[in-house]
Amino acid sequence: MSKDISQYNQKNKYEKKYLDQGYKYIAGIDEVGRGPLAGRVYCAVVILNPDIPIYGLKDSKKLSKIKINILQEQIKKNCLDYAISYCEVQTIDKIGIKNAVILAMKKAVNKLKIRPNIVLVDYEKVDFNELESIAIKHGDDLSNSIAAASIIAKYERDKYMFKKSLKYPEYGFETNVGYGTKKHLEAIKVHGPIKKLHRFSFKPMREE
Repeated sequence: MSKDISQYNQKNKYEKKYLDQGYKYIAGIDEVGRGPLAGRVYCAVVILNPDIPIYGLKDSKKLSKIKINILQEQIKKNCLDYAISYCEVQTIDKIGIKNAVILAMKKAVNKLKIRPNIVLVDYEKVDFNELESIAIKHGDDLSNSIAAASIIAKYERDKYMFKKSLKYPEYGFETNVGYGTKKHLEAIKVHGPIKKLHRFSFKPMREE
């Protein structure tokens, strides 16, 4: 437990910095699904409760599905507020993945019941109009709030892709969650891309 506490405190430096400066509500925001060939890009924003630490928060890519499931429940139960948003593949193809990520982030922040004083953003510099924000490179490894957002976004997107795997089992979405694995690329060659699910603007898809 002492290790968990130490890691939590180490990743809480940004939150502590702004709490010490008088900020009351500090949000962390992150996206999941930037690179896949199929499926929505998801975004989550979380305002953690500083009085209820949640141990084990880290970049969702470094966590098992079991751990993600446990942590996302703890986050949703104990945080002050959270919101989830996404952009469909049609939007990604139309405006590009970077702009789609920023749009999903803005939509998520607008869905919060509590208006944050500042938003800690993983990597992207996002203008939330009059709302202060700071971009943190590798933020999901450096901020508990961003890590919490990463975990919720990962859980929600994986759940969505699993539902798609039931409808389209030949593509292996339950394991590749839309990424361009060998099985996925072979399925595209044999069965063709799925309209409204595959990202036709992505290079491997343009070559099909």
